Amino acid sequence: MFLPIFKIMKDRHQTIPRTLCLIVNQGKILLIEFSEKKGAMQGFFNCPGGHIEFGEGIIENAEKEIFEETGLKVAGTKLKGVIHIANFFGKNIILFVTLSKTDVVDVIDSDEGKLHWVGLNKLDQVNLIEDVKIILDKLTLIGENDIFTAKSEFDGGGKLMKMDFES
Repeated sequence: MFLPIFKIMKDRHQTIPRTLCLIVNQGKILLIEFSEKKGAMQGFFNCPGGHIEFGEGIIENAEKEIFEETGLKVAGTKLKGVIHIANFFGKNIILFVTLSKTDVVDVIDSDEGKLHWVGLNKLDQVNLIEDVKIILDKLTLIGENDIFTAKSEFDGGGKLMKMDFES
C-alpha cells in the first residue's frame, strides 16, 4: 500500500545543525557568558559555536565560529561527538562537538557575550549549560581518536531532562 509523502514528512521533525567548540588550554576551558542578545539564554555559560551554514563543513564551521566569537585562530580541531538534542529552548539540534587546543589565552569578547577561561575543576561555580560538564566528563572516558554519540532532551529551556550516550 502506498503512503502519501505528506504523511511520511508530517511525522518527522526538523533539526538545526550546530557546533559546540571545546577550546582547552592548560586545564582550562574557554566559555562564553551569553549577553542579553541571546534572549532567554542570557547569563548562561556555554562553549563557543554556532549554526552550520548550508554547504559548510563541520570543522570549517567550528574554526570559523571560534575565530568570530573569540578572535582565536586554531588548527587541529577534531570532531569528538554528535548529539541529537530535543527541545533546547524550543529547538531540536544536531550538535557536532569539536575539540581544539591552543597556547594563546588572549581572546576578544563579541556581542554574543563575555569570554572566560574557567578551570575544569571550577565548572560548578558558573551557570553552565548542563550538558557541557557531562560532555567533558565523557571525553575523559574515550580514546583520543574516538567519537561518541548521544541523545538528550531539555525542558524547553536550559534544564536538561535526560542524556543518554550510545557509544
